[in-house]
Amino acid sequence: MKKSVWVVCLALAAGCAGKSNNQVTVVPPGTPVEQIEMDPIKISAVKGPDGTHLETYDVAELFEVAGKALSDKRFSDSARGYDRLLKEFPNTRYTKAALYNGGLAYEGLKDWPSAVARFQRLATEFADSSDAKDAQFQLGACYAEEGNWPASATVFAEILERKDLTADDKIEAMARRGFAQFQLKDLDTAERTFQSALWYVNSIATEERLETDFYVGLARYHLGQITHERFRAIPLRLPEKQMAIDMEDKARLLLAAQRQYIETIKLGNPQWASASGYQIGALYEEFYDAFIHAPIPDDLKGEGNEEKREVYYEELRKRIRILLEKSLRTHEQNLAMLERLGVQNEWRDKSKLAFAKLQKMLDPSFKFEFADPSAVETPPAATPPPPPTPTPPTGNRTNQPPTVRDPNDHAPQVPERQIL
Repeated sequence: MKKSVWVVCLALAAGCAGKSNNQVTVVPPGTPVEQIEMDPIKISAVKGPDGTHLETYDVAELFEVAGKALSDKRFSDSARGYDRLLKEFPNTRYTKAALYNGGLAYEGLKDWPSAVARFQRLATEFADSSDAKDAQFQLGACYAEEGNWPASATVFAEILERKDLTADDKIEAMARRGFAQFQLKDLDTAERTFQSALWYVNSIATEERLETDFYVGLARYHLGQITHERFRAIPLRLPEKQMAIDMEDKARLLLAAQRQYIETIKLGNPQWASASGYQIGALYEEFYDAFIHAPIPDDLKGEGNEEKREVYYEELRKRIRILLEKSLRTHEQNLAMLERLGVQNEWRDKSKLAFAKLQKMLDPSFKFEFADPSAVETPPAATPPPPPTPTPPTGNRTNQPPTVRDPNDHAPQVPERQIL
C-alpha cells in the first residue's frame, strides 16, 4: 500500500523584512521581491514486508533517471520513467522535454501509437514553442512508420505553414510530404511536391548551405521512381501498329527515368546513389521482361505451334539481348562505385543478386521457358523493389528562417489527419 503527500514549490522572499537587534525594518510598498522557485518533491509512505518507510523523490531525479535509460537505449525503462514523471508531476518545466523524450523512447520500442500521442500532445499544448516544430516532424515520421500516409502528408503540410522553418526544415518537410503522396499512389501530386523541393534548393543555392543532402536526394530519387512507375504501367499490345507506339512510349520513359536516376547519383549521397544505380539496371531488365511477356501473334498460339513459338522467342531474345547486357553493365558499375565508397547496404546486395542472375541469363546455354504458353498473354505485374526508408540524419536544428518562400507548391488539400 502506498500513500503520497505533496511538498509544494516554495517561494522564498528576500528583502521583505529583516530583524536585527530586535529592530524591525519596514520595506516600502512596491520594492522588488526576489523569489526562488524550487521543483516539487513527492514523499510517499510505502508499506513493505519490513514495515512502512518513506520514499522521497523529485521531478529532476525522475527526469535524470529516464534520460539515462534513453541514452543507454533501455527504451522500456525510459518510457516508464517519463510516463511516471508526467503522471506525478503533470505541469513543470520538465513537461515539454518529458513528452518529447518519452516519444523518442516509444519510437525506440516501435510503439508508434504511443509515440504519436506524446508528440501530438506536445505540438498541441505548446504550439508556440520551438519544441512544437520538432515534435511535428517526429509526429509525421511516426505516422509514416505506421503506414498512415494521409496523416503523414497532412502533418508535413501543416509544418510548411510554420514561419520558423530553416532551409533544411523546409526541404525535409516537402520531401517527406512528397514521399507520403508517393506512397498514396498520387503520382502527379507527389511529382509537383518533389519538383517544388528542388526548385527551392536551387533558389537558395547561393545564399544558404544545407546541413544535409539526404532530403534533396530523396526528392530526386523519387522523381525517378515516379517516371519508373509510369514506365511500368505501359503495356505492349497488339496489333503491331499499337505495339510500335507502346514500345516508343516505354522507351521514352525508360530514358527519362534513367536521366533522373543519374542526376541523383551525381548528387553524391551514397544511399540514394546506390538505390539509383540499382534502379537503372532494373529498368533495362524490366524492358526485356516486357518484350518476353508481350502478346504473341495468333498464328503462334495453340497446340501444334510449339516449334514456331520457340523460333519466335529465340529470335526475339537475340534482338533484345542488348537490354540484358546494359542491365548487367549498370549493376557492375554500381557495385564498383559502392566498393569504392565502402558502402554496404540493401542496394549493394540487390545489385549483387541481379548481376548473378543476368550472368546466368546471358549464358548461351540458358533456356527461357514458360510454365504455360498462354502466360505470355497475361504476365504478372512487376513488383518494384521498396524504396529506402527515409531516415532523418543526425544533427541539431537551427532557428534561421528560409530566405525564399516557395510559390510552386500547388498540391491539393490532403485528407484530415487520422488520429489512431
